[in-house]
Amino acid sequence: MLSDVEKQHNRESYRKRMALRDKKLIIFLLALPLLIFSGRFMWGVIGVNIPYSEGERTVKIIKVAKTGVFWKTWEAEGVLTQDNFAVTYLWKFSVDNNEVDKEKLINEIKTAFENGQTVKIRYDQRVGSVPWRS
Repeated sequence: MLSDVEKQHNRESYRKRMALRDKKLIIFLLALPLLIFSGRFMWGVIGVNIPYSEGERTVKIIKVAKTGVFWKTWEAEGVLTQDNFAVTYLWKFSVDNNEVDKEKLINEIKTAFENGQTVKIRYDQRVGSVPWRS
């Protein structure tokens, strides 16, 4: 049988262990969103340098817009055109802010949009993305 002193010691030891556990849990719960955000951000920075696919698509441009709160990027949307198909696919893409001839390319996209032309677009898709690059 335990004496009163031993019982008191066990209670205090239990309280200390529980307080330490609670502190660890609170720190973990506060750090988790930060870890998720920084992990997602780092994946974007790393992934933007990893090519995923590249190719060509024939689309009819239906939307051209400069969007963004902090970093303005040119976004466009096109309808994939295929003969004898009843299904319509929308394809969203953006013009890379690091593109050398960005202004010329944007003007060509705007012209195709205004004239309702079907255009062939060469694209390079990356694994990750960062908001300032589009």
